[in-house]
Amino acid sequence: MTMKHENTRELIVEHAQRLIQERGYNGFSYRDLATLIGIKTSSIHYYFPQKEDLLLAVVRQYQSRWHAAIQTIDPALRADDKLRAYVEAHRRAFCGTERICLGAALAAELGALPGCARQAVQGFYAANEAWLTDLLEQGAREGSLRVPGDLRASARALYAALQGSLVSARLFEEEKRIDDVLPAVVA
Repeated sequence: MTMKHENTRELIVEHAQRLIQERGYNGFSYRDLATLIGIKTSSIHYYFPQKEDLLLAVVRQYQSRWHAAIQTIDPALRADDKLRAYVEAHRRAFCGTERICLGAALAAELGALPGCARQAVQGFYAANEAWLTDLLEQGAREGSLRVPGDLRASARALYAALQGSLVSARLFEEEKRIDDVLPAVVA
């Protein structure tokens, strides 16, 4: 397989992300990845000498893509409509696939991950929780969202509920489970 180096690197990261979302970090090897892509394992080691190097590249790219996706949500929308758009972005990304959010997949096996992973996954969660905190604050001001108690705690609970609904939707093959998070907060 002849490719430009940056394309090979991007392909490795993309397929590693998919495997982590489907099987978990410890559920695949460089050999599995090489077979999937059609390259030698030495090619993967060229770009990512250690599996943790690959993991960090996957998390960084994933976080960057989610940040970009969130930025496409129209800031002029009411908070309830922004929340629906946020949930819809998750639906589009995961429903009909065998994948779950990379953050949830990695958080579930955190004890078995290299040390660098904890901070990277925490950063991903924190960014989503901060965005949701701002959203809940807007929703409380305009009356479009019900926010019981502390905004940050509510944002953490909302993000946890969304992550859980994605796992549940995958488990039961029921996309509508993702919508279960909305009635609790939409006024």
